[in-house]
Amino acid sequence: MSSTIQQSIRTAVTSEQVFLLKHGQVVHGSVKKLFPDQRAEVQVGNQKMMAILEVPLKAGDAHYFQIVGDKATLQLKVVTDALNSSKATSSQTKQLMDSLQLPKTTEMQSIVQQMVKEKIPLSKEQLLLAEQWLKEIPPQVKMEEGLLAIQKLSELNLLFTNENFRTLISGQDKNGLHQLLDAFNIALQNDTSIPSSQKGNLDKALAQISQPFSNELGGAILGQVIERLQSQKTSESDKLALLNLLKDVGLVPKQATLANWLSSQVTSIESPADGQGLQVGQLLLQLQNPVRAQELLKFLQNMIQQNQLLSAEGKDEIQQLIQKVVQIAPQTREWNTAIKSLINEVLKAFAEASQSQPFHTDQKLFTPKDYVLSILTSLNGKELDAKVFEQLTLLSSKSNQLPVQQAFITAEATIQSGINSIAIEQAMKQILGNIGFAYEAKLAKGANLSQLSDSLKPQLLALLQNQAIATTLKETAEMIVSRLNGMQILSGENGPQHQFLMQVPLDFLGKRMDASLQWNGQMKEDGKIDSNYARVMFYLDLASLKETVIDMQIQNRVITINIFNESDALMPYAEQFREALKTGLSSLNYQLSGVFMKSYIKQPEPHPILTEAQVSKWGVDVLI
Repeated sequence: MSSTIQQSIRTAVTSEQVFLLKHGQVVHGSVKKLFPDQRAEVQVGNQKMMAILEVPLKAGDAHYFQIVGDKATLQLKVVTDALNSSKATSSQTKQLMDSLQLPKTTEMQSIVQQMVKEKIPLSKEQLLLAEQWLKEIPPQVKMEEGLLAIQKLSELNLLFTNENFRTLISGQDKNGLHQLLDAFNIALQNDTSIPSSQKGNLDKALAQISQPFSNELGGAILGQVIERLQSQKTSESDKLALLNLLKDVGLVPKQATLANWLSSQVTSIESPADGQGLQVGQLLLQLQNPVRAQELLKFLQNMIQQNQLLSAEGKDEIQQLIQKVVQIAPQTREWNTAIKSLINEVLKAFAEASQSQPFHTDQKLFTPKDYVLSILTSLNGKELDAKVFEQLTLLSSKSNQLPVQQAFITAEATIQSGINSIAIEQAMKQILGNIGFAYEAKLAKGANLSQLSDSLKPQLLALLQNQAIATTLKETAEMIVSRLNGMQILSGENGPQHQFLMQVPLDFLGKRMDASLQWNGQMKEDGKIDSNYARVMFYLDLASLKETVIDMQIQNRVITINIFNESDALMPYAEQFREALKTGLSSLNYQLSGVFMKSYIKQPEPHPILTEAQVSKWGVDVLI
């Protein structure tokens, strides 16, 4: 990712840091007031403290001090002479390095430069540790990423350990999780030491991450299967293959045939007290009992008419059938035939909706596939849950039966064409939950442990307790956990400012995309995000557009968007969506200031610190 872009997000929000000062740390401080007995009020960051000084100082001067003692007997030892604010960072860096007798390596120079620039409190021991870490960082990790991790260790008051350093390095990594998850999956399949049940659970967790729309796809597949089973154009052999698929996932009984698969398997029907409380499947089943048929038909008529998921044509077909049933005498062969036709038509209507509107819900927050499942569950007399859709997707994707393959391909195309902003939001939430992002935070809030344990992170933590697993598997598992921990550590409050980081490995029906999001903003007094002011960065790795960064800045609900990409052909396409974006934001009470396309700018490498001998030997172009 462009270093210029990364730097811009870090400087988007400026705030004073509150450091926990410790013995040995070297800090930048300004002398505010002088008192007798060599006491002075010194300001470090936004903290003021009384300090005992070893030598007389001048009020108003800034120095680097070394903390000696603890809070009870705080003393500040002067490390540098008075600092001239007009002097370049490099001059202050050189003075500090000389005073602390630090090695003049490139890594140490970079660390002390960062320390001076950001006024980070570090001890000499920490500086030497940090220098060693920077020497050992992998080639793909940039120096500035290492420096930022060192800065965060100090700002967040974390233990200065190599493990925490690498966790923060991993948390900043804008390279997506897909590569890590793929490597882990390969290592998992090659490891024979893991119990089959544990491997099966991990496989399931990975599948849920890679298939965020598996439920919706399963619903669309079910809609396709029902549509083809009801069609006279489908051959009997194809219908048998499709019916067997429904049997395999338990949606119809094993003994079901093409002639009776929609017939109720329930032998006794309890008369309900209130039709308003019925699920649609139960309601249709109750119609076979003539005791309250007229009352329930009226309720069904109203429910169908008010349902937001069904097409106008589907509603008309059902309403016409209801009118026919009303005119037929109950408990006759004609009545039973009409009721079966009505059940068939209602199922058909919701099956069509599960394909045309897979991501929509009605006023009760039910999706079309929920209604289909309700009907089949009631007729089957067997309780089924939403996991049946995942099973349907899995079995269909692996089937060697041509009609099943055709249903899968058609359903997949339908889902892909129906993906919208609601679907993307839903997928991102689902993926983050399945990965186990903020797993510990949810536990702390009292979330159900059994529900969270199915996600990937707790399973990885359990896997790492197994000492027998292969080295490759252990390393990839640790890398994923480290990445998740790093994002959590870097997400949090910093005084009034808040930062949130997350990475989402998006996989939309074979189209993969790694997305990273970084949000910086303020929280209001009620603990909610202030939506009037914020900055949001999206780091995207797209199949066609490649590396793309979207920088969205919000000031008093006025939004400016900068899009960084190397493609010159992007702007004409962006223009097509400008008005739609403007209208959409306006509906949310935001004003679009502009959308600007920019290219990446290569960040120049920092200049090394030159000694006086080197300056006199080589000279400089401009001395600032």
